[in-house]
Amino acid sequence: MPELRLLVTAVLAAAAVGMPCAAAPAVAAEQPRVDFRFEDARISESSGLALSVRHAHTVWTVNDSGDSARVFAVDTRTGATVGAHTFDAPVRDVEALAVTPQARMLVADIGDNSASRTVVRIYWFDEPELGKTSGSRGGPASWELSYPDGPHDAEALAVDPRTGRVLVVTKGRPGGVYALPTAPSRQGVNRLTRVGPAPSTATDAVFLPDGSALAVRTYTSLHLLDPRTWTEQLTTLLPLQPQGETLAIAPGGAGLLVGSEGKDSRVQEIALPQLPSTSTATATPTTPSSDPAAIPSTVPTGPAATRHSGTAGDDGLPLMVNRGELVAGLAALAGLVLIAFLVTRVPRRRRR
Repeated sequence: MPELRLLVTAVLAAAAVGMPCAAAPAVAAEQPRVDFRFEDARISESSGLALSVRHAHTVWTVNDSGDSARVFAVDTRTGATVGAHTFDAPVRDVEALAVTPQARMLVADIGDNSASRTVVRIYWFDEPELGKTSGSRGGPASWELSYPDGPHDAEALAVDPRTGRVLVVTKGRPGGVYALPTAPSRQGVNRLTRVGPAPSTATDAVFLPDGSALAVRTYTSLHLLDPRTWTEQLTTLLPLQPQGETLAIAPGGAGLLVGSEGKDSRVQEIALPQLPSTSTATATPTTPSSDPAAIPSTVPTGPAATRHSGTAGDDGLPLMVNRGELVAGLAALAGLVLIAFLVTRVPRRRRR
């Protein structure tokens, strides 16, 4: 019965198409997690870490007190130093680093172990090229800052990716979250505003890529704070490290990098924490200041990092849909239709 053999062949082909797609994945293989050690002996007290916006697979780091005004670019795949930028500034205790979505680097000279500095500073400039570079003569632009309630030691700096607001997180017991003015001035001292509490002994901070939470690390734990109320949404333990100091977004935005001080110190990637499903943290963006004295005046021409919104994939399908499962489901449905056709056709041939 040629017709029967044809139908059986079609059913078997449909079943083969509908089998799991492990042998031919529909998406690219996941990149290996970042796990490296700083190879450069000059990086002996890594106290700030920030993902590059201009350069792929690159983070910037800075040493704390005792070092000169310089930052290092490091390849996250190897730990090799791929850039060193010096800038002319009388730094005292640099403790944090951030790169804005517009590729502007913020170097926070905010350390104050004795709580005696009435004024601290944030220096800023365009994110440097790789290789050996230096800033222009006269030094970078800077903001002078003071706390409303007296001096504090601080090691954490973060930039809200939605509003551009710059935050300093102090290291006290308990700590506090302090915001710069929406349009900080280069003339005179900017008074910080305390907007909420922070975990004790905060050593670094960064916003999650979508701005839904401020991640603050201590020596041993990670805390996610609601950016509207500054209440704690989630707390989790971090990998054990000799002196956990740094926190940054991992390349690709799907994880966090955590690092430690010391020579040959290790930087590891951990999974991006998932906020409780009831969380609806949002923020009303503020209009960025157009005052050239308030924000860096130039934007590098290098490509900015691209992040998905989380609503659709590159092919327009919702991210929750697995394309392999979709193909398998359609093939299985086709197989059922053919089987039903076979069942109805074969008895008719026997009645003749």
